[in-house]
Amino acid sequence: MEQLIQTKSRRESLEDALKSLEDERSPSTWARDRPVKPKPLIQLVTHMLRDNENYFQRYFKPMFVAFGPLHHDDSPDSKLRRGEEKKLQMAAKFIKDSGMEMEVFYGNVKAKIDVLMKCYDCKQIEKWKEEDLAWMFVVDGCAALLFIDHDANDNLKALEVKDDVLNYVKMDLFLLENQLPYKLLQILMDSCGTVPPFTLAENQSRAEALKATVTTFINKSVMSPVEQEQQKHLVSPVDQDEQQNHWVKYSEQQQQAAATTTTITIDTQREPAHLLELLWRRLTKSEKDKADGTMSKLMKKLRPSGDKGIRLKGSRKPGGRTRHYRHTFRNVKELKEKGIRLKVSKTSSIRDISFQENLILPTLMLPPMTVDDFTGRKLMNLIAYEMCPDFDNKFEIISYVSFLDSLIDQAEDVKELRDAGVLHNGLGSDNAVSLLFNEISTNLVPNPELHLELKHRIQAHCNTAFATHVAQLWYTYFRSPWSFMALVGALLGLGLTAAQTIERFREYSHLPGRFHS
Repeated sequence: MEQLIQTKSRRESLEDALKSLEDERSPSTWARDRPVKPKPLIQLVTHMLRDNENYFQRYFKPMFVAFGPLHHDDSPDSKLRRGEEKKLQMAAKFIKDSGMEMEVFYGNVKAKIDVLMKCYDCKQIEKWKEEDLAWMFVVDGCAALLFIDHDANDNLKALEVKDDVLNYVKMDLFLLENQLPYKLLQILMDSCGTVPPFTLAENQSRAEALKATVTTFINKSVMSPVEQEQQKHLVSPVDQDEQQNHWVKYSEQQQQAAATTTTITIDTQREPAHLLELLWRRLTKSEKDKADGTMSKLMKKLRPSGDKGIRLKGSRKPGGRTRHYRHTFRNVKELKEKGIRLKVSKTSSIRDISFQENLILPTLMLPPMTVDDFTGRKLMNLIAYEMCPDFDNKFEIISYVSFLDSLIDQAEDVKELRDAGVLHNGLGSDNAVSLLFNEISTNLVPNPELHLELKHRIQAHCNTAFATHVAQLWYTYFRSPWSFMALVGALLGLGLTAAQTIERFREYSHLPGRFHS
């Protein structure tokens, strides 16, 4: 009897589903004209990543401070309560430095509270009153902007906070469930110039300077230590005692830093959802996008089909059969055995990957990356963001992490990437880096088309026997100057021996009857 009821229930459910599809296809139905409910900009981590509680705690849960309502817990036992006092101090300092009253910030946020609330699922914020939510946005947003401003200008010591706490705050700023709407940050930055005191021009310049520091902050979050060192001399922090009188010069310095930190510019024409999206744009933006004009399209037309005879997976052979191309290469060690060198790319964009072929040793170009305690959480939240159902993307981060994991099997592979300048190990152990990428790449489904041509070209090189012989010759005789000198010495010795043998043969050949019967 129970089985009959379940069968009937499933049948009715299936009939309802079919009926809903028919209603959606019908042009006269009221469902076509009803308004579409906008999806929230800030969402929860997908259940595929959050089902493991230990996994969720390690990568997605705030460690020190909650930004926004999703993890804001008012219970006195919450471990995030320790960050509330410091967050209030930072917000107060931001408001004081702005020269405005806190009611100005609250009033501007309260006027847009309806728009800000739509950035979240209504069920996630239903327990909050609008007034309480507005004050939360003011405190959290001002504290976040102060931290961003000081971090972008290498002035975190002025916050008088321990280094470990500062690292926790920076980690928490890039968690998917800990994001603040970027519209909120814009409201707060613009609020610095809404009241017209006698320093109106300076305050307006400060608002622009704050927007530039956001770009600098994002750039610093992905640049390698070498890139950061090259940019340190461009911006000198402004003396805090003379801050109000130097915002114009300060703004010019920030805009110069944002423009010269890297050749990659972050797309800000379309308003981002939050800081995590800005970070995603920065990592997935390539300088090649600028050159994708008429000349680039012309070169694509002139390029031979099949890319030097390499057929893509599933392509047709002349006889009509389908040739499938398998990738049998694995880690960096195996690529090295095939003569493939590693070299750092010009930018830190994950799209700046290329395979350069030549007659001797081809080169795999990879973007530089710093691997530290912050890297795992940053990458996992970028992955979680790409997995959000309403975020249209090509899974660039997921595909790159999967590709990098295919190159890293053990600590020896990490060492080769370090020696090439691709990875900067801040974890202390090459084995720890290997374990990190093996863990975060578990159960990821990359875009199979994203690095398809690159893998085909690498595989085509690995399939040639000539590649192995050239690699053995190079690493045996040309890797170091001593081995090269030994080779030259051996060749000179053979040459001298051959010359002496020929000379003796000539001498003996002139003796009568020596070589005649």
